[in-house]
Amino acid sequence: MHNQTSNLFNFIKQRVSILQVINEYVVLKKAGYYWKGCCPFHDEKTASFTVSPHKEIFYCFGCHAGGDVISFITKVENCQPIDAVKQLADRYNINLPETVISPEFYEKADDKKRYFQLCQIVSQWTEKQLEKYPSVISYLEKRGFTQESIKAFQVGYFPSGAKNFKTLTQELTENNFLIKDLLDVHLIEEGKGTFYSPFEDRVIFPIKDHLGRFCGFGGRIFKPDDQRSKYYNSRENNYFQKGSILFGFDKAKKTIQKSGQAFLVEGYTDCIAMVQHGYTNTVATLGTACTLEHLKLLAYHAQTVFLVYDADTAGHNAMLRLAELCWQVNLDLKTIFLPEGDDPASFLESSGDFNQLREQAQDILSFFLINVGKEFSNQSLQEKLTGMRKILAVLKNLDDPLKQDILLQKAAAIFDIPFDSLKNELKRTKTQQTLEPDLKTEIKPALAEISAIEKKFICAILNNRELLLKKEVARLVEYIAPDLQVIIDKLKAIEVITEKDGFLLFFDSLEYHEKQLVNNILLSNDDQADEQELESILLLLEKKYWKKIVGDTKLQIARAQQEDNAEKVNDIVVSFLTLKKKLLRRGLI
Repeated sequence: MHNQTSNLFNFIKQRVSILQVINEYVVLKKAGYYWKGCCPFHDEKTASFTVSPHKEIFYCFGCHAGGDVISFITKVENCQPIDAVKQLADRYNINLPETVISPEFYEKADDKKRYFQLCQIVSQWTEKQLEKYPSVISYLEKRGFTQESIKAFQVGYFPSGAKNFKTLTQELTENNFLIKDLLDVHLIEEGKGTFYSPFEDRVIFPIKDHLGRFCGFGGRIFKPDDQRSKYYNSRENNYFQKGSILFGFDKAKKTIQKSGQAFLVEGYTDCIAMVQHGYTNTVATLGTACTLEHLKLLAYHAQTVFLVYDADTAGHNAMLRLAELCWQVNLDLKTIFLPEGDDPASFLESSGDFNQLREQAQDILSFFLINVGKEFSNQSLQEKLTGMRKILAVLKNLDDPLKQDILLQKAAAIFDIPFDSLKNELKRTKTQQTLEPDLKTEIKPALAEISAIEKKFICAILNNRELLLKKEVARLVEYIAPDLQVIIDKLKAIEVITEKDGFLLFFDSLEYHEKQLVNNILLSNDDQADEQELESILLLLEKKYWKKIVGDTKLQIARAQQEDNAEKVNDIVVSFLTLKKKLLRRGLI
C-alpha cells in the first residue's frame, strides 16, 4: 500500500507544475532560477517564500515550511496528502491509472467530486429555469443587473411546484444522482408526504470556491409579499464553509493579483454591482462577518483591501471587529463608508464618485483609534481604562515598531494622554511570545564555517549528483564543513528513480535547518556550473584544503608502507604530485 501511494504521488508530481499550482495562491516574482513571494503560511512583509521550478520544491526562510507540490496543497488546503492528490488530479484533469491507485482511493475521491458535480447540475438547472420566467428577469433588470452580469455570474431561479421539481429530478437521474443526494446536502427537505426546497421562489446566486468549483448557493426573495428571510444560504458541510469562501473570488483573483488591490463588500448583489461598474477586483462575504480566513485568502493575492461597508452601526461594528484581526495578516486594510442609505449599487447608479471615496479611505487602525476614543473625555475612569486596554491589546501585536509609534502618537492626541505614558504602558503590557527559531540565528554558526566556494561546490553536486563519482570530488567532500557532509551523505543515500524525484526524496529526508541550508546554497548560486567553472571550483578548494591534503597524503603513504604495498605507495605519490603540479601551474600554492 505504501509503494502504491508513493507511485501515485510521483505520478501526480510528474504531471503538474509546482510553479503553476502555487501561483494560484501566492503572487510570485522571478528571481534568477527561483520565484519569490510572501509566505501563505505565516504573516510577513518581506518575501521569504521561494519556489524552485527546476527542483519542483518550495521553501520559506521565515517559517521553514517546505516540500513538494503535494506538501503545499496539503498545508494550504488543510487536508490529507491523499486529498491533495485528488484535488490536483481534478483541477488539472489528470486521469489516474488503476496501477497507481487502490479502490479505496476511488471511493474517497467520489464524495467530494460528486458534491461539486451535484452543485453544478443544480446551478445549470436554475439558469435554465430563469429563462422561463420573464418576471424574475424583469426584477433583476430593475435592480440594475445587466444581461451580461446575469450570464457571467450564472444567476438562476428555483421555481416552486411539483412540475418544476420533476424536471430537476430528471436532470439528476440523467447524471446518476438521486433525490437522496439533494436531501443529504439539504438542497431539498422532506415535508409531510412531499419534498420542498428552502430555495424555492428565490433568485439563485451560485457560489464557487477559489478554484471555481460550484460548492453552494445563495437565494434571495424577490416577491413583495414574501415574508421569509431576505437571504438563504446553503447549509455548511465538509466542502462548503462560509467563513472561508468569498463570492466572486474565482473571477476576481487575476485582477486582484495584477492590481494588488481588492474591494470587499457584504453581499452578492453588491459584488455584482461593483463588477458591472468596472471594479472587477471585488469579492463579497456570504452574508456573514468577515473572518480571519477570508483575510488570509485575500492576503495571498493582494496588498491592499478596501472594506466597503454601510455607514450604519452594523457597518461600524464590523470594521471594529476587523481592526482587532488585521494584525494577523499581511494586509493594508482601508475603510470606505458609503453615504447613509446607500449600498454600492444605489451609489454607483446615482453616479456617485466611488474613486473619490477610495482616495478618502482611512487606514483601519486609525479608524479603530478614532472610534474607541469617541467621547473619551465624558467617559468614566473604568470606561477609559477599558478603551485604552482594548487599543493597546491590538497595537502590541504589530511587528512594525514605526507603525506602532505612529498609531500611539494618534492615540495620544485622541485621548489627550502623553505619548511616553502610552509607550511605557504598551511595554508593560506586552507579553513575551514564543517565537519560531529565527533563520539567521539558527544557521549562522554553520554558515560562518562555509565559504562561498564551498557553497558553489555543494550547489554543483545538488544539481548533478553524478559528480560524486569523480575521485577528486569525493576526496574534497571529506574536507568540507560537517553540516555539508551530513547533507551530502543524505544525498548519497537516496535511491533515484528520476533526477527530480530523487531530489524531492532527498529534500524530504532533511531536517528543517538542513533544508534552510540547502535553499540558502541554491538561492545564492543561480547558475549551474559548467565543466570549466567546476574545474576552477575544485582547484580553489584544493588550494583551501592543501595543508589537510598534504597531511592526509603522508598518513596514506605511511599506512601503505606498513602494509608493504609498494604499488599503492607509488599510486598515492603519483596522484599527489599530479595535483601539486596542477596547482603550481595556476600559482595557487
